[in-house]
Amino acid sequence: MEIFIAALLIIVAGYILFKNIKKSSKGDCNCGSCSSHCSKYKK
Repeated sequence: MEIFIAALLIIVAGYILFKNIKKSSKGDCNCGSCSSHCSKYKK
């Protein structure tokens, strides 16, 4: 049972990481809340 939970956590973490990297490579904001305080807008 613990192996299943650990595998699920790894899959979810990998998905979130992949999604953030994909957004960042397109130049989108990946800070969670894309408002004016995002570091992408402070250039």
